[in-house]
Amino acid sequence: MRPYTTNANDLNMTDLIADIGATNARFQLAQNGGRVGEIWIGVTAEYDDIEQLVHDALDAIVVDEKPRRGLIAAAGPLGTGGDIEITNTGLHISPAKCEAVLGGPVRLINDFYAVASGVPYFSSLHQIGGEVQIERATKAVLGPGSGLGMATIAPIPGGWTVLSGEGGHADFSPTSHLEAELWSVLTQEFGHVSWETVLSGTGLENLYRATSAMWGAKPDDLSAADISEAGVSMMDPVCHQSLELFASLLGCAAGNLALTVGATGGVYIAGGIAPRILDFLDTSPLRRRFEEKGLMQDYVKAIPLYVVTETEPGLIGTLACLNEGA
Repeated sequence: MRPYTTNANDLNMTDLIADIGATNARFQLAQNGGRVGEIWIGVTAEYDDIEQLVHDALDAIVVDEKPRRGLIAAAGPLGTGGDIEITNTGLHISPAKCEAVLGGPVRLINDFYAVASGVPYFSSLHQIGGEVQIERATKAVLGPGSGLGMATIAPIPGGWTVLSGEGGHADFSPTSHLEAELWSVLTQEFGHVSWETVLSGTGLENLYRATSAMWGAKPDDLSAADISEAGVSMMDPVCHQSLELFASLLGCAAGNLALTVGATGGVYIAGGIAPRILDFLDTSPLRRRFEEKGLMQDYVKAIPLYVVTETEPGLIGTLACLNEGA
């Protein structure tokens, strides 16, 4: 798909931007280079077709002027025809279906392509270790939420280029006897154990069930939020170890990504989980595991690790893509 071109006249028009994940779908209007009006949030799983989702969003947020075009970031790989299927729900999004509702051109991008595009514009960040950021250097983004997204942003003359990928579905790699036992339990349930299997909302629940099995305990029916709360407060030792494992594996995956793409400009942890457990992450094994990279330990030790605490990083990044014609 050809990117939109942006000029001064475009900025005076009203556009539609959206960030559609496996859990929630966020829609907002954009005008004069910024986001305007209220954000409408729909529950993605409640929709079987994208037309109704877009229709409901427009009905909720359009006041005066209907948007003339749309840019939608969605949680799945971009297909050759410019469409996206939400990986963890199966909702199929095509430009044609969206255009039929909007009445103007619509383009789709991967959700972590959008998040990575927003990195230069993020102002709310929480740093965990590392040295002072090198501004014009490659940066990596990963985010445990409903799934696990990954992307890279690298400097080019006059700006940045973004490479999105599906690294969350790469093979989980144990690095200790405990993690090997964890993998053994999980592979019996799932067959293929990916990083997303352990680093997502569902992944935290998977860790809790597997940890219970390793302890010989019967797991309760707990959500990721329940596990986090009990783990942070240390009310439940199984929940606490599950959360410790989550932080350890997140640090390991973040460090792997830093080495793979040469992210000397920093690694950014986005997604909905990390901002909710900031204090826990500060004292967890996250940073130690990020740096435990053998011969490359000193290389990784200098790299800053950030938790993105922006309230709407996906919409910030989608707006950046719209404004820059990316």
